[in-house]
Amino acid sequence: MNPNLTAGHVPPADTIQLRIADAASLASVQPLWNALYMHQTAHGMVVSIPANGFALWHDGLRPLLGRFVTVWIAEAEGRPVGFLCGRERVLPGYFGGGSVGFISDVFVSEAHRGCGIGRRLMAAAKDSYRAKNIKRLELQVVAGNPDARRLYLELGWRDELIQMVQQIE
Repeated sequence: MNPNLTAGHVPPADTIQLRIADAASLASVQPLWNALYMHQTAHGMVVSIPANGFALWHDGLRPLLGRFVTVWIAEAEGRPVGFLCGRERVLPGYFGGGSVGFISDVFVSEAHRGCGIGRRLMAAAKDSYRAKNIKRLELQVVAGNPDARRLYLELGWRDELIQMVQQIE
């Protein structure tokens, strides 16, 4: 591995490769997945992730990869620096039915933010859903994460619903 990757060196954006994860490579995003949920918690997400959260996520997605779930991995010199998990789901009939693309997880390592990786991941997901003739995309963003909200708004997303939560003691 290139020592510059851990010394604050960010490779040029055109050297970042995107690939679709398969069952064997899905585990490679564990450090990023853990960092995502630490980041989400720091920005106001109140749901607690159990110690085995990644294992549960991984084991739940693995049999669905390539059918209803796609995970894109952004790599710098073979090392994951970002990922996006997209899922396909069906709207209930009372909402018109039809398939929906749902972006459930998006994360780019802090050292690699600002060089277009998030935009490229989002574009890859959008292109994939467009190719499947899916017309509606959805995602959720933690209310206290203005950088993510700004990116999504710049990419043409808009507010539709606000999710509110309450912890009952």
